[in-house]
Amino acid sequence: MRITSNMTSDLALYNLQQEQVKLNKLQEQASSQVQINRPSDDPIGARLLTDIGDKIKAGDQYASNITKTSTWLQTTSTALDGMAGFMEQAKKLAASITAGSTDPSVGQTVISQLQSLKQQLVDMGNTQYGDQYVFGGTNNQKPFSYTSNSYQGNENTLSVEIGQGATQQMNITGNQLLTGSSTATPANPTPYGTTNILQTIDNLITDIGANNVSGIKADSQAIEAGATQITNAQTDVAARLLRLNNATTLNTNTKNTLETIAGNVQYVDLAQVGVELTQQQTSYQASLSATAKISQMSLLDYLK
Repeated sequence: MRITSNMTSDLALYNLQQEQVKLNKLQEQASSQVQINRPSDDPIGARLLTDIGDKIKAGDQYASNITKTSTWLQTTSTALDGMAGFMEQAKKLAASITAGSTDPSVGQTVISQLQSLKQQLVDMGNTQYGDQYVFGGTNNQKPFSYTSNSYQGNENTLSVEIGQGATQQMNITGNQLLTGSSTATPANPTPYGTTNILQTIDNLITDIGANNVSGIKADSQAIEAGATQITNAQTDVAARLLRLNNATTLNTNTKNTLETIAGNVQYVDLAQVGVELTQQQTSYQASLSATAKISQMSLLDYLK
């Protein structure tokens, strides 16, 4: 096949364009410090980065959910610690009366202290996180009052997603704690306990006022059961917080791994790009020089 001067020029121009494309790409990588600036640079890598980006966003949402749930449960734990302390005081007061005392003033003092403890239990039962009642379910009103020994909230639970396919319940409804009236389920036939702590304290107050010895003993046993009820709730919350802590560790490790993979795919080795850029600039300049010499040749140069 006969090689014409036009073919030579076209081939030289094509080679220059290819050299320019390589040079532009290296310059863009050196400037942006990433290998993939658009999907066409590496369709497979771009798809991988998109998938990783989606997973990282999901992980960030899980982390946000975990933080909110942990704060909620820590607030719950603080309230339960207060309740547990009040129940210990109630147990001691009941024990002091059970041990026997004929002095009416002692009984009246214990009654006054029990009334104060009940009010403090009610206050703890009405603990809020933001504008939500921690123990009220999804019913945004005070779940307890001093004059009523019934639960005014609902049994609706609040759960959040803390990982792919993994959820965690945030709340404990107040009827599981202070009134012992939660609905039993096959998985949990007696949630925490069945003691109405608020009613039990009222019963104890009444029996102390009436000097009902047998009633005081029964009330003391009920107070013990109520304290155990609160302890069971504390154990549950501690287990939930531990799970959230483990989920945080897993989520952080997963995110770090994904970011490492994305970095390996996306970010350039600046030292390597610098070397390749220098080499490509030299090659391009050489191609320009060679093309310029070819373009200056005449027909007589080809006939020699």
